[in-house]
Amino acid sequence: MCWRKEAHNEVDNEVDMDIEEIFSNFFMDYCERADKREVLRYVITSTLREGSSKNPHAMPGNAMDITLRLRGDYASITAYNELFIEIMAFWPFRAGIDNTRGNIHIHLDLGQVKPARQSLPYFFKEDGGKWQAELKTIDDLYKIR
Repeated sequence: MCWRKEAHNEVDNEVDMDIEEIFSNFFMDYCERADKREVLRYVITSTLREGSSKNPHAMPGNAMDITLRLRGDYASITAYNELFIEIMAFWPFRAGIDNTRGNIHIHLDLGQVKPARQSLPYFFKEDGGKWQAELKTIDDLYKIR
């Protein structure tokens, strides 16, 4: 599947798959376009977790956190930001980035557990794994600290 703007219209078709399968397709397409296929990988660090029914990780197949590896080593914050810019442009669900110096990761979920008034796609910034602010533009990615 080509993850371009038309992907936003395919949300209903994608929810039959779980987050790992959907993101794997998205990531492979990103690496191909960005010519990073041989050097960039992601590692799933969290999927299903016990907790409140309001926690996206509490629903099987709905959410995961990832870290990035570049040429086998931990990736720079720049690599996270570059991928997240692509996510903001083409990911039709929810995603958050923690690009601080502590718990660097990207959160992804299908939006099956979200506040009623929140529409998809939805992007946010975390700090230490805690929600900090909604990201509406790419500039917000760099402004909100």
